[in-house]
Amino acid sequence: MTGFNLLFPPVVRFGEGSLSLLEKENIPGAAGVIITGGKSAKKSGALDRAAAYLRKTGKKIHIYDGVEPEVSVETVDKAARFCRSVKAGFIIGLGGGSALDCAKAAAGCAADKYSVVDYLENKVKLKNSPVYFIAIPTTAGTGSECTKNSVLTWTDKKIKISLRGDMLVPRLVLADPQLTYSMPPDITAWTGMDALTHAVESYFSSGANEVTKAMSVSAIKLIQANIVKAYKNGGNKEARRAMLLGSLTAGFAFANAGLGAVHGLGHPVGAICKMPHGLVNAIMLPYVLKYNKKACLKGMKALEKEAGNDIIETVSGLNKKMNIPEKISDVCSKAKELSGLILSTTAYSGSMQYNPVKMDAEKTEKLLKRVL
Repeated sequence: MTGFNLLFPPVVRFGEGSLSLLEKENIPGAAGVIITGGKSAKKSGALDRAAAYLRKTGKKIHIYDGVEPEVSVETVDKAARFCRSVKAGFIIGLGGGSALDCAKAAAGCAADKYSVVDYLENKVKLKNSPVYFIAIPTTAGTGSECTKNSVLTWTDKKIKISLRGDMLVPRLVLADPQLTYSMPPDITAWTGMDALTHAVESYFSSGANEVTKAMSVSAIKLIQANIVKAYKNGGNKEARRAMLLGSLTAGFAFANAGLGAVHGLGHPVGAICKMPHGLVNAIMLPYVLKYNKKACLKGMKALEKEAGNDIIETVSGLNKKMNIPEKISDVCSKAKELSGLILSTTAYSGSMQYNPVKMDAEKTEKLLKRVL
């Protein structure tokens, strides 16, 4: 039997009200920075509460709230410079995937004087001791709180690319379902389908193992049973809790197993068509599953037995119930015109290597035409 390695955050606190544990955790440093997108976290009160809990411990708290959706390398550099300027002993990412990815990358870059671009271009290597990083997700979700990579938009090159390193894994995760209650229906649908994509792709990934497959199945069952409930009624606390747990579990799975062609193509599509990552994944997932079906027949039958239904029909059905478009061109009118540019940037995505069907330029183009 083939061996495998697993990498998880050292400490994960899951449960309603876990944000308050900021007051009790032994967090290093006299000063810290909370990095967030600002609007939703501030409106919900999560930002003010997080800062208040930390200030009760005597720590000086600074706020960096300049994170845009699909965060850019330029924003990471600004955030890292800000963290260095206030001598941050810890950095907290509070928000959705963009806020967490920004904070994660800033924690790695703030430990030195270089731009994140220097690391992406392999001019320098990340230090083994970045600034202490805490991840607090407010969506369910991107799974960024579980991983060693930060997905960034490189604006000049019109690509999405990941900064990676074992040292980037959060030192502490606070997964509080209460922080997801205020998500609007569209964000609930898109981030939820992102989490489902993580679970499904990691299950069929060539890098999957017994542990990750068990996590993938658990996440699939939780998400497929609760995503529409959370979408229709954001105040459904049981559904919100199940969705965050499913997202967290899916995050652990894909962080250790890898993903596939949905993410391999989804990152360039999102960057070039300027679409939300979760929405792109939701549209693409049924097409990729159908494309991979012949190579995954045994796995699909096993998953159907464990999860209780046909995964392709399930995904397509969930999309319809949440009014998710069928094609990328339904959202981005110029998608077909941009196909050449999309294909030219797929090499920057590491996810494609784990797809059960080994992809080359011809196969990738064929798949992209179906999705657009």
